Amino acid sequence: MLLDSGFEDIVSVDPSIRLLRFARSRLASRFCPIVGVAESLPFRPGSLGAVITCFSLRDVISVDRSLGEFARATRRGGALAIVDIGKPDSGFWRALVGFYISRVMPVLAHLLIRGRTRGNPFKMIILTWKKLQTNKRISDLIEQLFGPCALKSFFLGGLVIFEADRFSVWKDILQ
Repeated sequence: MLLDSGFEDIVSVDPSIRLLRFARSRLASRFCPIVGVAESLPFRPGSLGAVITCFSLRDVISVDRSLGEFARATRRGGALAIVDIGKPDSGFWRALVGFYISRVMPVLAHLLIRGRTRGNPFKMIILTWKKLQTNKRISDLIEQLFGPCALKSFFLGGLVIFEADRFSVWKDILQ
């Protein structure tokens, strides 16, 4: 889909060689898998036109460091897009989303994947959601480290999309 949308090449960074091999088997030859982590990207400063993460920011060890690496590796004029589960800022909505993630989602997942895989891999989302920072906090970090950020939230803030453009020369000078 990204290659059809004008991207020249797609580079994927993931600590799982197994996952990268699977992705490589499904994607075009312009897909380049690299074993690594978001906190220490193996790219020169300003070498990427865009950074896109889907349902992976919640799994990094340091959100601050990862966002800093995204900013470092993205050239001026580049973009950042993050799609992930969210943690609403309001205590009431956070409790409601937390209940759904910890109590409802594992049951639904168990029923939907029964017999196709061992255990329930969706249970890991409970731990990553608990350590996740609030949507506003992540949005503020993106603004500080990357540039102006637009936050779109869905399902009471339980699903979020962060979009930012890296166009400020001052961020490079001040760092």
